Amino acid sequence: MKFSFKKAAKAQKALAEKVKITPLTREPKLIAGCDLTFLDPFKNPTTGIGAFVVLTYPELEVVEKHYETLKVEIPYVAGFLAFRELPLLLKTLKRLKHTPDLIVVDGHGITHPRKLGIASHLGVVTGIPTVGCAKKPLYGEFQEPCRERGCRSPITDPKTGTVLGYALRTKRNVKPVYVSPGHLVTPEEAAELVLSSCTKYRLPEPTRLAHNYLQSVRKVIIQGKSQGGGEYGS
Repeated sequence: MKFSFKKAAKAQKALAEKVKITPLTREPKLIAGCDLTFLDPFKNPTTGIGAFVVLTYPELEVVEKHYETLKVEIPYVAGFLAFRELPLLLKTLKRLKHTPDLIVVDGHGITHPRKLGIASHLGVVTGIPTVGCAKKPLYGEFQEPCRERGCRSPITDPKTGTVLGYALRTKRNVKPVYVSPGHLVTPEEAAELVLSSCTKYRLPEPTRLAHNYLQSVRKVIIQGKSQGGGEYGS
């Protein structure tokens, strides 16, 4: 059956009504980062590889890594990323032995035209607090933050003026990241969590380590040696 982006847009609007932008109920002790790639991103269908890395917080010590593969048939269209990637991320998340208290997603939360980026979609489906940390802006208005680490500029909804997230400088004189709450966290908490999870790199450790792990797994899969599994400890 052909994927209907019209129906997907309606589904996003319905799910967006379930997003809750509320303070965390407790300090997270385990935070996870996730990422996803494709063996052939220009082919449809293709094989997707999803990865999760779970870390202690605030120590940022790795306690678990896991990846899974899945056939992906939905094409990439900006604004509908979750429909392409979410099934694989959910499959991978279910295989974790440690349930994270919060997930940092390489993508957007409510800084999305329909207020339902992949971080928000994942949060609503799982009930786990989520934060979106994207490399590029998608939606909202903002000013460039100052060049020092920790500087941030609010990303506001052009229709209402509501603060949706922050353009956040995580490293001096390096491009900012674009942080927004996905679900069950506030914009301010999301920015603080991302900043505190950044060490000497631009990206927070959860998504940075998930990306690095994913790339190493991708090489092994291309060589035909593995189709899914996990690692524990650092």
